[in-house]
Amino acid sequence: MLPAEESGEDPRKMPYPRWGPDDMLRCVAAKLCSDLGLASLGQTVKVVWNARMRTAAGRANYRLDLIELNPRLQDLPDDIRESSIRETFLHELAHLVAKSRAGKQRITPHGVEWQQACRELGISGESVCHNLPLAPVRRVPRRYAYACTHCGKVIRRARPLARTSACYYCCQAYSGGKFDRRFVLQKVLIDPSSP
Repeated sequence: MLPAEESGEDPRKMPYPRWGPDDMLRCVAAKLCSDLGLASLGQTVKVVWNARMRTAAGRANYRLDLIELNPRLQDLPDDIRESSIRETFLHELAHLVAKSRAGKQRITPHGVEWQQACRELGISGESVCHNLPLAPVRRVPRRYAYACTHCGKVIRRARPLARTSACYYCCQAYSGGKFDRRFVLQKVLIDPSSP
């Protein structure tokens, strides 16, 4: 339950910060973690509003026990604002809960452990992605192109490669996923008008 729901206040008037730490949501996360028997996660969890997020509604960082939320959630229409913030917050918290329970064991981001955590946090049937009207995807022109010396596959990039790189697909297929000089990418010229 979010602070507006607990206090009976009008959710449209909740004072979320536009950026930086959100102590109110951190307290909610700590209580929910404690209720689930994860007091240690409750003591370290942090919630911040990240103004650099573009299309993602939220993000969970396991290493930092950090939930990042997109401030554009606060600009959504009144009828979906609070529920979108709530669901995004709980979706990301479920990632931290699932990973905390798994410990060092690897789990898939939206696997059965995450789905179980969602059910326990009251958002069963949660979708993997959102369909919120956030900022449109920014199209960055890919002005650089590199071709694999083995298979000929062309990889387009917005920025030039900073170091010698090899074709991912050939390295996976022929050298067990390890870098192999046989598959080094070579810079090629491209038509600047093509996407």
